[in-house]
Amino acid sequence: MRTNHWSTLAALSAGYFLVLFDQGFMPVVTPLLPFEVTNSVWLTSMFLLFSVAPMPAAGRLGDAFGHRRMFLLGLAITAAGLLLAGSSWSFAALVVGRAAQGLGVAIFLPQAFAVLPKVFPEQLQGRAFAAWGVIGSVASLLGPIVGGAIAQSQGWRAAFFVQAALCAVALLAAAIWVPQLPKAQVRVPVLGVLLSFGGLGSLVYGIQYGGWLSILFGVLCLALLVLAARNGQDQGFLPLYLLRDRTFAFGTVAIFAMGFSVASMFIPMMYWLQTVAGASPTMSGFITAPMSVVAFVATPVAGYLTDKRDPRRLCVAGFAVQAVAIALAIALILGSAEPAWFGLTTALLGLGSAFVWAPNAALTMRGIPEADAGAASGLYNTSRQVGSVLGVALVGAVLATGEIADTAAPAMALPLVAFLVGVVSALLLSRTVANPPRTASALASR
Repeated sequence: MRTNHWSTLAALSAGYFLVLFDQGFMPVVTPLLPFEVTNSVWLTSMFLLFSVAPMPAAGRLGDAFGHRRMFLLGLAITAAGLLLAGSSWSFAALVVGRAAQGLGVAIFLPQAFAVLPKVFPEQLQGRAFAAWGVIGSVASLLGPIVGGAIAQSQGWRAAFFVQAALCAVALLAAAIWVPQLPKAQVRVPVLGVLLSFGGLGSLVYGIQYGGWLSILFGVLCLALLVLAARNGQDQGFLPLYLLRDRTFAFGTVAIFAMGFSVASMFIPMMYWLQTVAGASPTMSGFITAPMSVVAFVATPVAGYLTDKRDPRRLCVAGFAVQAVAIALAIALILGSAEPAWFGLTTALLGLGSAFVWAPNAALTMRGIPEADAGAASGLYNTSRQVGSVLGVALVGAVLATGEIADTAAPAMALPLVAFLVGVVSALLLSRTVANPPRTASALASR
């Protein structure tokens, strides 16, 4: 099957659009769900858990069974999960729907990253990934606004049904435009997936519901995973040897902190805005818009400066600006400020994030040998995703300890601490490395 590579990009990007659209709209919709805070936040944790743990193996499944086939399968599972979430008759059904949605994302998203470099000639890959980034920015902007408006006017179920319709369109486009590529003989790291899934799942459940036995079991599974990796029994699932490189190690800690904060910071903010300050879901969505707009404008500047200046200083500045933004949000909450003031907070978050994603990725990956680039990229992105899972769990647990008016500020303090960890990690990054830099445009995708 011969297809135009730009058509292929459009089909693959439709799936990516869905992922970032959902990430934007869920914090806005969550306060509307007819459940207590712990259960509502658990829905986001389930999505993240099922999208994170299987993802390293899903990429290899695409190599073994075909990227097109696995991309279509993932989109189909995502659509089924969205339909189940929208029509759910109980909390348990909604949990299963969110888990299925996350599993579908874990299956289809790695296939997109594998297909793009194979269908685009090298001289066009920069423009392809730039277009990919623009689509992600648009999704991040529309998710909170459109999702909030739909949920306010039609109810939270309608927001899931709209996503299911978008997923069906993406599935049709992929069936037409994503080509079948050659397969390869690979080994799927089953042990690593089971241990990471069991460990993260038990740990997150224990954190959110206060179960110490679950936490201990999760820690045990993760410890066994690390032990298997050290002994070479995890089939390359967790390449710990890369952490011997100081820059890679601290860059990985920094992106963990970034994932922790970005995934969790809007949960207490949206709860406070809607349940305490009286903001509507639509207004709450618009409050997040400055973040996407500023990031959209600043990201190309950050990419240019990453290639021309010291990325370490950019990372430090980016994390520091985001820390200031969260501190401002906490002050606004404690001072019972008008909701519109939070637009300044989200604008600062957008500015700071633009100066972290590309610079941190470029500097962290810069000294990695080409032979280890795939493993390093996998570990780097897995660290961000694990940070997201734990961030949502911990922030949700703090938020659920009392009335939102009393717990929103303490919950926001956790992303603030994570951003400060990012500042320290960025300061400890090496200024120079042995290998010449790769361009930021190829490393900024997230």
